Amino acid sequence: MELPVELTKSRRGLHVKRTVVVVISRQNQRVIAEPQRPGKGTYSRGKAGYVEVKLSHGEYAVVASLIMGPRKRVKGSFTVYDESGAERLRVKYERFKLRLSRGSPELSWVVDAAVGALGLDKFVRRRNYGKRGEARRTSQ
Repeated sequence: MELPVELTKSRRGLHVKRTVVVVISRQNQRVIAEPQRPGKGTYSRGKAGYVEVKLSHGEYAVVASLIMGPRKRVKGSFTVYDESGAERLRVKYERFKLRLSRGSPELSWVVDAAVGALGLDKFVRRRNYGKRGEARRTSQ
């Protein structure tokens, strides 16, 4: 499975985009921030590309994509993929809150582990994953 990785900045430095892949299982987690294959980024300065990730059974890949705007506000999304490459969960991040956008809240522990692996615990004040039994729509 090929996933994007990026750390780019606008010409004036007002906008910054960071995309990181975190591979998570029940036992361990690893962060992939360097691209293996070059690609085009959102902004003109910095590095962007793709990384090839092979997942075994029980592992999940989380793509954390965060954008900082000119007023130093950070927003973005966390997308969870399973070993077959299917998108299982998408969570929106804005104003220190995580909110379920799409998928089942059963995998919310994966997003929490990714937030911890990236050191963003102090930047998340509230988590809204919905009720455990209900799922949001899985496709558009």
